[in-house]
Amino acid sequence: MREAAFDGDRGESISLAIVDNDAITLYALRKLIENTPTLTILWTSETGQEALTHCKNKHLPDVLLVDMALSDMPGTMLCRQLRATGPTPSILAFTSYPLDMYAADAAQAGVQGIITKNDFMTLAKAVRSVHEDGVFPYTSQEDVIFETAEAAYDRISSMPSDPAATLTLSEITALNLTARGMSSKEVAKQMGVKPATVRTYTMRARSKLGTTTLGEALVKWQRAKHV
Repeated sequence: MREAAFDGDRGESISLAIVDNDAITLYALRKLIENTPTLTILWTSETGQEALTHCKNKHLPDVLLVDMALSDMPGTMLCRQLRATGPTPSILAFTSYPLDMYAADAAQAGVQGIITKNDFMTLAKAVRSVHEDGVFPYTSQEDVIFETAEAAYDRISSMPSDPAATLTLSEITALNLTARGMSSKEVAKQMGVKPATVRTYTMRARSKLGTTTLGEALVKWQRAKHV
């Protein structure tokens, strides 16, 4: 990550929270942001589920930074779930991959902008932009337009609820491991549970996703991850 000086003497204080499954990135971001007087970190999380818990407990920052490649759920799914509940916090997506890979999906998920991980100067500018102006414009693709948090909330909250959003972490993990071609025994060993428990997880997932077979559930889950 390239360090750059940020003028922390101008503007109001902005509270942040960061969701990233890379502990090294979290540590680096925390150290960089702690040296910026007008930016404060409320909390960090390595999983989407933990971030959801923070937000449900009203530990809401002004701006939430979300990595698009989380381990327990797609970053876009986390963003959509949060945005469906209200217009706060503003959400800024970030990734180490080319931005065009995630920009359109992030916009659809209710995010206010997207940036690369490796430029702190852009990060600081984007945080202030989504906080003060509502969005951080994306100019690489003309058809990708980020909405304000309020506009995104109005759009997403008026849509039918997403069944995939009701899956638990255990159900998501069982589906993800099964999608890799693992057997119930292999998934059970990986998760530290009995095979019967894995079958319970996948059965519940099938029910929540409205499917009759595990194969159908896996297809629907894979589609939901990219919506």
